[in-house]
Amino acid sequence: MNLKYRIITIVALLAVSAWALFPRTTVERVKRDGVFVFDTINRVPLKRGLDLQGGMHLALEVDESRGVVGDKSAAIDRALTVVRSRIDQFGVSEPIIQKSGNERMIVELPGIDDPQRAIDVVQKSAFLEFQITDKSGALERSLSRIDAAAANVVVASSSSSNKSTTDTGAKKPDALQDLFGKESTSSVSDSLDSAKVAATEDTAGVPPTDGRISSLIQQGQMPGEYYVAMSDVDLMKHYLADSGVMAVLPPGKVLRWSNDSVSFGSAQYYKALYVLDSRPIITGEYIVDANATSSPMEGTVVQFSLNNEGGRRFRAETAKHIQDNMAIVLDQQVMGQPPVINSAIGTRGQITMGRGGLERAQDLALVLRAGALPVPLKVVEVRNIGPSLGQDSIESSVTAVLIAMGLLFIIMVGYYKFSGFLAVSALGLYVIYTLAVLAGFDAVLTLPGLAGFILSIGMAIDGNVLIFERIREELDRGRSIRLSIDEGFRHALPAIIDTNMTSALTAAVLYQFGTGPVKGFAVTLIAGIAASMFTSLFVVRTFYMIWLSKSSDKKALSI
Repeated sequence: MNLKYRIITIVALLAVSAWALFPRTTVERVKRDGVFVFDTINRVPLKRGLDLQGGMHLALEVDESRGVVGDKSAAIDRALTVVRSRIDQFGVSEPIIQKSGNERMIVELPGIDDPQRAIDVVQKSAFLEFQITDKSGALERSLSRIDAAAANVVVASSSSSNKSTTDTGAKKPDALQDLFGKESTSSVSDSLDSAKVAATEDTAGVPPTDGRISSLIQQGQMPGEYYVAMSDVDLMKHYLADSGVMAVLPPGKVLRWSNDSVSFGSAQYYKALYVLDSRPIITGEYIVDANATSSPMEGTVVQFSLNNEGGRRFRAETAKHIQDNMAIVLDQQVMGQPPVINSAIGTRGQITMGRGGLERAQDLALVLRAGALPVPLKVVEVRNIGPSLGQDSIESSVTAVLIAMGLLFIIMVGYYKFSGFLAVSALGLYVIYTLAVLAGFDAVLTLPGLAGFILSIGMAIDGNVLIFERIREELDRGRSIRLSIDEGFRHALPAIIDTNMTSALTAAVLYQFGTGPVKGFAVTLIAGIAASMFTSLFVVRTFYMIWLSKSSDKKALSI
């Protein structure tokens, strides 16, 4: 390659490296005065590990509030795989995820200062179900029994004060009339009241009630959909948590809250409550991929795809429920309003996130890709941790790097004179190239990584030493400067390649089988080896060619 193209190559790589290391202006969620806010910040795209910057420490255990788990140790082992997959997709590089004892899992995330988002990603069960909304009016037929059971529930004064009214003849909210139309709301309300009367006549021996449940709900547009004012949601949940009320709920049906609230154009907000068939037509175990996106018409959605077996089951089940409404239920919450099944659905579908932001949709997509947790987990400890090495150790490490580079500069320039200065100049490009490679591949810089970086600096200088000694030998034989330089690079090339390839293969093995800091050491070493070979063999020789091109009758070489 002639001199012109060599210079273009070096300058082009330097420009790309500068772009890779240039601080990025991004909008991130950061902590300001103890509160998380979205702010614009500048950040060099070079990540640091737990030992250099600290992060977050989470301790998780099996949550037995939903049922006793027999072998907790085996359950934690299974959950480790799912959590590790989620964290990898979350974008956290080189986390520490390990079992502690037989019943606890430890997760440490470098550079994470938003505890709630990390907890949501790690702890979310991500159990997805597709269930058909009830169209048989099962809740209306059971209202009298449900009201009678709710009449025996003790309600604290703080809860009852939130209740708008307990009179069965309470006025229906005007906001719902705005949504559905005055006429349609009246007819729906009349049908609901008629169902109450019919149910009362069919239930002999049921004591009189004050309509505690029926006064809180308003039927929605679709079958199985009801609305509860936000001020009454806690009270409604209190009733539905009672075992007596649960016992008289319609058999084969389940009640599920919506994940979002609606205002219907007024200041009053409502939460949807759905009556669903308890048997799901399919679950999320068949999901193979999920991605978040934004749609101008539907807002934020998560598009998912199923494997072939799941696609066949989904198509067969949805074909039986044409024109029915299908609820997409994640961790027992209905995601968005259940859509109408217009035709059989195959391997692709989507989840509407309502008013949820894109970040929330991305988190949902990654937990769906990673799969549901085999057992529910609870967070028992959350704390921020500082750099595991301590600030003094970090400062000492940086000082060691500067001293090492300073000594290299003094030795090379003092011993090899002008040629040593060319090598040190190439070493500056080596540092930029190596850091750019690490930033480009989202590698994490740890203290072992810094050790690998320093080691590769020594290897880069070692290559130049081999070249310079060979040039000296050729000059001692009486060859010309130009020929001595050419022969020096040619004879040193095999030794440099052998040495660096052996080190690169060793680093590759460490990367394949190592974890955490060991992998960081391997990545940094491999990047350093590649940059050192380029600078010692290509850049230094280009510098010699530039020096020779300025005068063809060089008498001596300072080496």
